[in-house]
This record gives sequence, C-alpha cells and structure tokens, in this order.
Amino acid sequence: MFEAGTPLLTTVEKAELYRTALEMLNRSGVPYLVGGTYAFHYYAGIARTTKDFDIFVRPRDMQRVLDVLKRAGFKTEVAFPHWLAKAHHGDRFIDVIYSSGNGVAEVDDEWFAHAVDEEVLATPLPEL
Repeated sequence: MFEAGTPLLTTVEKAELYRTALEMLNRSGVPYLVGGTYAFHYYAGIARTTKDFDIFVRPRDMQRVLDVLKRAGFKTEVAFPHWLAKAHHGDRFIDVIYSSGNGVAEVDDEWFAHAVDEEVLATPLPEL
C-alpha cells in the first residue's frame, strides 16, 4: 500500500489532489492502471520523489479519463495524439498514457490482464 507519507510525493497537497482524481476515476468506472513511480515502488521496493502521477488507459478510454479529470479541476490537453495526454492543476500534473512514445505498443486488454490489486495513496484501485 502506498501512503501519502512515503517519500513518493513532495507535499500532502499533491497527495490529496491525486487521491481525489483516483476516487473520481473509480466512481466513473473508466478502467485505468497506475504506473510510473508508484509501479516502480511496488515492484522494486524503491521509493523516489515524483513530480507527476502516471496512469495508463486504453486509447478508447483516453477522452473519458480527461473528462473526469476536468471535472476534478484539472486543465487537460492531448500533448501527443499518438500516445500521451496531460492533466494540469498548477504545478501538479497527471500523465495519461495510452501508447508508447513511438506509437507501437498501445495499452490494450493484455495490460489489464496482468494488473495487481493494490491501493495507491490509501485509495483502492478498481477491480479489473
């Protein structure tokens, strides 16, 4: 379980904002995976400070995720149409990743088939 008190986030305010976003995504029913620093911590046991929060979604769910994050107070944009969208809230942001940077490895059902049940920032991730 990843708590706000771990060294992964620099402020409690960031943790609260990301927790709110996760809770809203959970309520929306849109499937997502948490990656980046949080996945690295889960699998490798190494905690590090992060400037952002990474979630992975299927390309078809990207706009739904951006809509939810917009309702949570984020400004959203599709930064690179072939793989990455972003949601900004001041100096905080969420990367919404739906493919690899070269566009070859889209997030698909197989990614979700290997997901683990976990909590991030004291928020249960959705059962997939």
